[in-house]
Amino acid sequence: MSQEYVEIVRAATEAGNSPEGVARLARGDFDFTFIDPEIEWDATGARDLVPDLADVYRGHEGVRIYWRRWFEAWRGLEFEVQDVLDAGDEIGVLIRNQRQWGRYTDIATELPPYALVYTFRDGKIVRWRAFPEQDEALKAVGLSK
Repeated sequence: MSQEYVEIVRAATEAGNSPEGVARLARGDFDFTFIDPEIEWDATGARDLVPDLADVYRGHEGVRIYWRRWFEAWRGLEFEVQDVLDAGDEIGVLIRNQRQWGRYTDIATELPPYALVYTFRDGKIVRWRAFPEQDEALKAVGLSK
């Protein structure tokens, strides 16, 4: 089952890195097929990277609120997926070279490498966590290098 989880996360992450995917996120047009209705969307770990979004969002509406806030400040998003790591019910995604552009200034900013962890239960994502350091995420899922 965890290979299926890897593919779900890989597809969702890559979709968010395409112009069409970014437009869907900005509109709040989500496919919640693999997202539990009670998901915990935890962006508190990214407090130093994106302080305005550092909160815990709950449920499908919470995910929409997170992305709505993101696109109130930024108009675009590009990044590279460095790796997608299988830790059973938890899938880690290592991100690097992320850039976004200010909605009103058009100034590009970059984030240092960071990680995301998706936790699955019964085929659905029940928790999403952001980590400002990739090593922290790897330790959290038992895959430290």
